[in-house]
Amino acid sequence: MTLLCGICGAVAAGLVPAIVESDAKVVVDTVNLGVVPSTDIGNIIADILYLIHSNPITVSFAPRIANSVAHSLAKLEISSTEDNVWFESCPPCVEKLVQADMPL
Repeated sequence: MTLLCGICGAVAAGLVPAIVESDAKVVVDTVNLGVVPSTDIGNIIADILYLIHSNPITVSFAPRIANSVAHSLAKLEISSTEDNVWFESCPPCVEKLVQADMPL
C-alpha cells in the first residue's frame, strides 16, 4: 500500500518522471515482473502496474540501510494518526538525515 500511495502522490503532484524506491524487495520484484499475483495483494499490484505503465515511473529496490530517511519517515507514519505530506520542508526528526543525503 505504501508503494501505491507514493506513486499516486507523485502522479497527483506532477512529480513525474520519477524513480520510486522501496526496501520491500518481493514487492519491487513482483511489480517489475509485471505479473499480477492471485493473492491478497494482487489488486494493489494491478493498480501499481496501471500507474507505472500510464506514467514515466520506474520502481526500484533500495536496501533499508541505503535510505535512512525513508525508514525514519515510515517509523514516523506508523506512530501518526493522520497522513502526512511534506513538499518544501521536512519533519525535524529527519532533517539531519536529509541534509546528509544531499550532494556536496
